[in-house]
Amino acid sequence: MKKDNHVIKKIIIPLIFLIIFCLEASVVFGSIKVTKGKSDILYSYKATPSGMYHVGLKQNSYIDAKQLGMNQLYISKLVNNIVSRFNYQYSGSETANLTYTYGVEAEIIGEYQTTNELDNKRIWNKKFTLVPYNTKTVTNEKGFSFAQDVNINFEQYNNIASSFAKEINIPMDAYLLVTFKVNVRGVPKSNVGTVSEESTYELKIPLDEQAFQITTKSKTNDNQTISKITAATKTINSLTMLLAGAAFVVTALLFFKYCQKTFASNESPYRKKVQRILKEYGDIIVEINTLMDISQLSIVEVKSFNELMDLEAELRIPILYYENGSDAWFLISHDQHLYRFILRDEEQS
Repeated sequence: MKKDNHVIKKIIIPLIFLIIFCLEASVVFGSIKVTKGKSDILYSYKATPSGMYHVGLKQNSYIDAKQLGMNQLYISKLVNNIVSRFNYQYSGSETANLTYTYGVEAEIIGEYQTTNELDNKRIWNKKFTLVPYNTKTVTNEKGFSFAQDVNINFEQYNNIASSFAKEINIPMDAYLLVTFKVNVRGVPKSNVGTVSEESTYELKIPLDEQAFQITTKSKTNDNQTISKITAATKTINSLTMLLAGAAFVVTALLFFKYCQKTFASNESPYRKKVQRILKEYGDIIVEINTLMDISQLSIVEVKSFNELMDLEAELRIPILYYENGSDAWFLISHDQHLYRFILRDEEQS
């Protein structure tokens, strides 16, 4: 039966308190409602720059064709010009008023040759305008598209790069970078924001080489949307949190009181009193495990420990402490007398 009470007091009841704590904590946290932020797309568009080209050849006795298509290897001495068509297409999710500016630039770039081509440093450049910038407007349309043709005089630019390299007499990698640029600005019909798009399409044409290949690259804005961002919000049910918090505090206090009562020292008042006497007067008390023969002694019962202390002070004889079953005996032996004070354990009586 005692074992069952121990299990109930030390395990089951604390477990019940723990469950109550968890329930109250869940109510507290449940009173806080967090709404995640979100991004709503109000307007989106797609800007697509592209290009195509063919390479015109000089009249020669080696190649019958007058021009060659894209993505081939071209012999520099046989190339006359490069004809490119740049295209641009813009498409939005709704009608808008847009203004776009476009043009084509060319730049000869010379880079100093190093053992690692990636480490080449630019040492010279020269810029040209192939198509001056033009501005046009589109009203109440979802999109627009246009094309721009450009005739690139390859022989002219190649001769410029070759002359520079020979005159300066420095190892150099040179190329012609032709860039088609389009800038778009405008406002959608719903007036949800402003469109600001910059796109480019590039042709990279090596110069001062016996043979070359043309590479292309396009670039547009990474984000082609206008969005409304809603920040995350936190809503607190104050009444629920207050009540649950108060219940949590009350439960904690009750649990504290329960622990104080349940897990406090199990020593009886008798044992506490004995330990207090031994601690306070340990310098004049001698604990003994075996009681001497007291059959020939005259036993004098002392009413209180204080009286026994007075006797010790008068006789200057240490007090003996002997535990006799459930009683504590404090003794002073003098001549044929045994002065005894008995502290009894009332719970065992």
